[in-house]
Amino acid sequence: MKTLSFLVLCLLVTSSSFGQPRVTISDFENLNNTQWSGSLMYINYGDGKEVTLRSKMQILIEGNKILTNIQYPDEPKANSRESIKIKKNGTYLDNEEIIEKKLEMGTMKLVTRYRGKDNNKLAVIYKTYNISENEYTVEKKVDYLNTEQKTLRNRYRYKRVSEK
Repeated sequence: MKTLSFLVLCLLVTSSSFGQPRVTISDFENLNNTQWSGSLMYINYGDGKEVTLRSKMQILIEGNKILTNIQYPDEPKANSRESIKIKKNGTYLDNEEIIEKKLEMGTMKLVTRYRGKDNNKLAVIYKTYNISENEYTVEKKVDYLNTEQKTLRNRYRYKRVSEK
């Protein structure tokens, strides 16, 4: 009986891990050494108004990391660099758990979630990545604890300019 119980437990663990969406660095290879132009739209914390900034981005792949370099021509002090590492056997992007992965008509859609703070409030934060050959968008929504509504916080929207 112990052997049967152990076998059932192993099958449950194995089947649940196969159901977890996963990525590999090869899912992002089409982004390597590319340049993008677009915008960042965000909701201002102070007055709740929508703000849009012009933006440019370069992406490089190094090992198991996706490196982004973002510039804001009208707000150069906001320029940033980010390194996103694929972790936990491809089930996480940094500390964001991948909860959905879809490939449709040349576009990869990833949805991630993580717990954090937004506007000094505890929240579950969701990011939706839509990546294709010529378009790259990331939309961040926030689900404040003890509420039932996701609030759009920001959206990056880019079109490919060229390969470096």
